[in-house]
Amino acid sequence: METKIQVLPEDLCNKIAAGEVVERPSSVVKELLENSLDSGATNILIELEAGGKRLIRVTDDGCGMSRQDAFLSFERHATSKIRTDADLFALHTLGFRGEAMASIASVSRLRLKTCDNTDGLGNQIYVEGGKIKSVTELGMPQGTVVEVRNLFFNLPARKKFLRKEQTELGHAADVVTKQAMANPTVSIRLKHNDRMMLDLRREKGVRERVAALLGRSVLNDLLSVEQQSEDDLQLSALISQPQLTRSAASHIYTFINGRYIRDRVVQHAVMDGYRHLLMKGRYPVVVLFLQIDPAQVDVNVHPTKHEVRFREQSLVHDFIAQSLQQALRPAEWLVKPPVDQEERLQPASQSEVVVPREEAMRHDSVREIHGDYSPPAANVDQRLSQGDILSSRHFSFEQPYRTNSDTGTNQYSLPGSMAQGFFSGLQILGQYHQSYILCQDGADLVLIDQHAAHERVGFEKLRHAYAAGEIPSQTLLFPEVLELDFNSATALDDNQQELERLGFEIEPFGGKSFALKAVPLLLVDRNVAKLVVDVALELERIGRTGQLRESIDDILIMMACHSVIRANQALAPVEIKALFKDLDEIDFKANCPHGRPVVQRMTLSEVERLFRRK
Repeated sequence: METKIQVLPEDLCNKIAAGEVVERPSSVVKELLENSLDSGATNILIELEAGGKRLIRVTDDGCGMSRQDAFLSFERHATSKIRTDADLFALHTLGFRGEAMASIASVSRLRLKTCDNTDGLGNQIYVEGGKIKSVTELGMPQGTVVEVRNLFFNLPARKKFLRKEQTELGHAADVVTKQAMANPTVSIRLKHNDRMMLDLRREKGVRERVAALLGRSVLNDLLSVEQQSEDDLQLSALISQPQLTRSAASHIYTFINGRYIRDRVVQHAVMDGYRHLLMKGRYPVVVLFLQIDPAQVDVNVHPTKHEVRFREQSLVHDFIAQSLQQALRPAEWLVKPPVDQEERLQPASQSEVVVPREEAMRHDSVREIHGDYSPPAANVDQRLSQGDILSSRHFSFEQPYRTNSDTGTNQYSLPGSMAQGFFSGLQILGQYHQSYILCQDGADLVLIDQHAAHERVGFEKLRHAYAAGEIPSQTLLFPEVLELDFNSATALDDNQQELERLGFEIEPFGGKSFALKAVPLLLVDRNVAKLVVDVALELERIGRTGQLRESIDDILIMMACHSVIRANQALAPVEIKALFKDLDEIDFKANCPHGRPVVQRMTLSEVERLFRRK
């Protein structure tokens, strides 16, 4: 009797596995580049033709392979990286699944050249569609060359889904960029159609590599963050000031133990670190490295190894978010003199970064390496034009005077504020259009948005006062019954104590139902039932209550916005002094809670250029 269930042939298994590992040419580049890095290579050359559709060749000077290891590398689940199941939780290499070579070889014409000695005698294996066609000896230096031609030649249906050449090149360049960023001590070059696209020399550290990839001007606007927790979490990052943003999250680079990941918990933590500092739809530039005990993170949850699972998600999330907030809190870049424009244009190093000239390359092209840069208040066209200044009737120009720093403490003084007041030390020139305060800082002209400044002051005071005491609750006259799905109900049940501390009173009501009996007083007029469900879903996702905190912050922002100095409001000198004093005593003073900048700066050179003096 013929069975309905059959064991699939080996070649079909390999093609199925290839479908998980090899999505497009960039997938091949990623796997081969990771193998080269794991081999200890210090020089790697990636060569592509037709965006990788016609040829992908990766050459390295790593340890190489013996003849027997070269054969074994084409077997499924054959790897030198792990021996036992315990090794899966102590991984220190990029690759470990043992699927890459077998999967790639099953859907291409692959030639492997490798040598594991200094005698110059290596081996060459040619594989076509997963079948070994020839094996020969050859002379070559120690290292490995993997040449992949005609990707998906035997899977025409898959080949039809490949995009145009420049798009595939963009994806491949993005992979190389991420690996190069995490491995600054390795020289990495990328060629396309015999044209050098990336030529990155070996660097001393991440800063030099970031400068080579993203540009020296971007590096000058990045803040260094170094943090270590009591739980042995180590964070090293370069993060942008709030004025330096992108229109997409494509320039948030996150690495766990040297491995690039695209994890939603980490991404959420990064954005949480910038909460109330960025305008809606804008994203920071972040290069973040997190070192964690390999036993505390599972990198074996996705074939491409882009996603991970943390044993304690909330611990990792809060450590990242708080580390970024601590670096951004003082807004120390306000007091730093701007980098001279000529200095900003100096090349990062001898490393060369060349981008294609094709204008059609957008988000998924090599141009993504540089992205759309929103300048941090250095461009003249973002400043007041001379016509605006000369034609304004609202510009009150009094005798300039310098305010004195107040050494007294304010009752709302918050931790983390700067010892010396930047704003109190500004020389006040006057008020423009009853909306902007004009000041002088050395030779620079400083403009301050009075509404944005006071809005941040009011918000920080409200938030600080709110955090200092217990959250008042309001008992509902009629409890509201919440019907949840299994996952949300489980998350809600597991975190009842945390929710009670936040002002909610919730009791099980049988099955997956809960009775909502009391809510935070600030949320009485909100759709709290929906909020509780959203909180439960977030607790399930990242194990914290950011949704509730964001909802409360939204209310505090609204209160601050309606209770502070407005635009088109004349201010006396004493009021400006008081506002500046308050700004010096709060955190995150560079932006209003909506993310708009509080301060803009113009150098003397920029002002002189307005009047054609330079």
